[in-house]
Amino acid sequence: MTEHEIRQQVVDTVVGWLGLKSSDQSHKPIIDLYNSYIPHPRGYEMTLKADWCAATVSAVAIQLGHTDIMPVECSCSEMVKLYQKLGRWVEDDAYTPRIGDVIFYSWKDNGAGDNILAPNHVGIVTDMKGSSITVTEGNMGAGIVGMRTLQINGRYIRGFGIPDYASTADKPQSAPWYAKDWARAAEMGLVDGTRPEDPVTRAEVATIVLRAIDAR
Repeated sequence: MTEHEIRQQVVDTVVGWLGLKSSDQSHKPIIDLYNSYIPHPRGYEMTLKADWCAATVSAVAIQLGHTDIMPVECSCSEMVKLYQKLGRWVEDDAYTPRIGDVIFYSWKDNGAGDNILAPNHVGIVTDMKGSSITVTEGNMGAGIVGMRTLQINGRYIRGFGIPDYASTADKPQSAPWYAKDWARAAEMGLVDGTRPEDPVTRAEVATIVLRAIDAR
């Protein structure tokens, strides 16, 4: 994959979650993805009632196998520290981002000078048109995956995390965390090897259990 294709894959993943929300718990797959990352950052397991903007960005990284370049965290402040540790933090409100970059906000910004306040929200840049930035964010507004449009150097921008997508270009992508177990289950005939990330029905669970018993 080229760097652009990798960035687009990140965009497509988070945009594919648009409309998921906490009020009806349709955001649960995002939280489950975050909690599948073991050990949990700082030992914290997300709940369905926790703030989940950073967990959404992290879930994209987990799903696509980019956790080495997109730090996993559920805290905006801690995620910023991880980008700084990687040397991939841009302390510049006026930076022109690319799709796939991670943008942090601080809502206490008064618009005067550079925003150096504590970050309290985060999303992924999913489109750029001139000076207009489109960001897709988890836990936006009333707790939904939604889109926001703002201008370069706009108020509330705190800074940017810049995943090193170029380092993964034209190289085999990391396999999903479940790849080995899923392949083994397919070899054993417990599953057909398709739709590894789709929801499972009770009928499918019953079939898998019975097949596992027969395989003993």
